[in-house]
Amino acid sequence: MKINWSTLTGPTLLIHKGRAQRNIATMQAKAQSAGVSLRPHFKTHQSPIIGKWFGPADSTPIAVSSLAMAQQFADAGWQDIHLAIPINPRELPALNSLASRVTLTITIEHEDAIELLERMNAPFRLMIEVDTGYGRTGISWQQHARIRRMLDAAQALTQAQRLGLMVHSGHSYKSHDDAGIQAVHHESSSRLKELLDTMQWPGGLWISVGDTPTCSRMDRFPGAHEIRPGNYVFYDLQQRLIGSCDWQDIAAAVACPVIARYPERGEVVVHGGAVHFSKDFALVGERPVYGQVMNKTDRGWGAPLGQGELIGLSQEHGKVALPANMIRELKLGDMLVIVPAHSCLTMAALREFIVFDD
Repeated sequence: MKINWSTLTGPTLLIHKGRAQRNIATMQAKAQSAGVSLRPHFKTHQSPIIGKWFGPADSTPIAVSSLAMAQQFADAGWQDIHLAIPINPRELPALNSLASRVTLTITIEHEDAIELLERMNAPFRLMIEVDTGYGRTGISWQQHARIRRMLDAAQALTQAQRLGLMVHSGHSYKSHDDAGIQAVHHESSSRLKELLDTMQWPGGLWISVGDTPTCSRMDRFPGAHEIRPGNYVFYDLQQRLIGSCDWQDIAAAVACPVIARYPERGEVVVHGGAVHFSKDFALVGERPVYGQVMNKTDRGWGAPLGQGELIGLSQEHGKVALPANMIRELKLGDMLVIVPAHSCLTMAALREFIVFDD
């Protein structure tokens, strides 16, 4: 299916099926070559339609970032689901219900959560989140004794079927090139190894790691049993700028109509604002950029338009810097195709989309 540009009226999320499926296949091959399982993080696309591009629902393990998302994919047929966010005590009844019908992996990062899990009456798998440098959630990798005590306590839980450690090196998103991504990966891997060597847990632990930059650029994942990248299905401007992908790998963009033109300041305004793109940005030098304008083609989009950038957002408006000659040629209603800074948040904002292929 190709895009019929004449039918688009407002901000429209476009998904390039061929590119997305190629990205999926590339990561599957990488995981197989590295000898690890692949558990794609479905928070990026949040779509059962796209989810089935990864393989049959009942045999594809996945990660999600909310209970609602876990329920959505369970209802659509997925059976092995990792809720990769620390447990929320208010959701315990729903977690019990979900664990009774799928293989559910729960994430914790504090001793209090173990007491909570004593109230689970359905079997589940348990991951303790370890922070190897990101600084968001997780117990510091240096707290060897504390993590060991938590594992000992978790082992006594009646319904816990498998114990493991989970790492997300999200600080790789702040890298600037392959060397930076590699440095984060090696540091995180060595810290995890030190922790595991110190504990010497009998029978071993299930180790889950992963983020799109390291999974895209690295070939080996020492100590891991599975990797959990998500953004790689579409990629985006952030990933391109840090070197995780090339332009031809990016599989998501937003078509936005021009609603105002200001040649005197080198800008046009599109209907496409923060409610469509979020306010995540990528740094181009020292400048925050919310999206990259692409050359619109009959088959979607081609190469980036060098001087075309989404430079400002309010709720519904997007300010776009463009070359003067292009502004002169544009008419009100013309569509610009913009690759977002962060495809995950754009997908969450624009839940409906058009799938096309070459």
